[in-house]
Amino acid sequence: MRIRTRRIEAAAKRLRARLQLVPWLPGGPDQLRPSDFRDLRVIVIGPAETVTEDLEGTDVDSYDVVVRLNNGLMLSEAQPDVLGRRTDVLFHNLREEGERSAGAIPASRLNALGVGMVVYPHWRNRRLRDLYWAKRAELGRDGGPPVRIVPPRMTDRIRRAIGDRPPTVGTSAVMFFLDCPIAELAIHGFTFFETAYASGYNPAVRTGAEARAWVDARGAHEPLSEKAALRRRLEAPHRPEVVLGRHVRRHLYQD
Repeated sequence: MRIRTRRIEAAAKRLRARLQLVPWLPGGPDQLRPSDFRDLRVIVIGPAETVTEDLEGTDVDSYDVVVRLNNGLMLSEAQPDVLGRRTDVLFHNLREEGERSAGAIPASRLNALGVGMVVYPHWRNRRLRDLYWAKRAELGRDGGPPVRIVPPRMTDRIRRAIGDRPPTVGTSAVMFFLDCPIAELAIHGFTFFETAYASGYNPAVRTGAEARAWVDARGAHEPLSEKAALRRRLEAPHRPEVVLGRHVRRHLYQD
């Protein structure tokens, strides 16, 4: 009887989680919609130390949608002439404190920098979902931008593509936009943990070896799997026009 009760409770929990994601039911998370970006030109800017070289000759703010990752707001503040001044979409893991913080994003900072929306790319368990609900409540209370999630069906597909591992924030952003009906996707500032970050992004990572040690320390992400999945997606039909920064291309196609 006790085992049956636990099974019923587990089934009810799964059902509640699924019902939260039904778009027309009240009280669910706000989901990012691919159709909102139809026919737009999108640029995703990563934090690798090669990002400024990738962007040589590129007018970042000429794109319809400028996407940054985690502490990438700091990079744009430091070099707006190269990295652009706008942030329309900020993909963020919502870790704002501690050794592995991705940068604090209170409403005051987001509003001062004109961030259009925050996107949280995780939804797999209750701990991750609680981060979303807490941040949405905070920004709603303080007048910040909306917080949305990548549709779970898309995050599940990304996980399967990389061996059932949680994707990095950058891979989540790139793979999401590759599945959108956009006109163009430009990808800059990614070296897949083979180089250091851009200066100031993460002071704990100063070399490529330290970057790999940083990602290996958690044992969650696997850059080689992410590279392989991204290469497969770029070779598949039904994708937008893609522009790769020269360092992105070099690191993506070397193992």
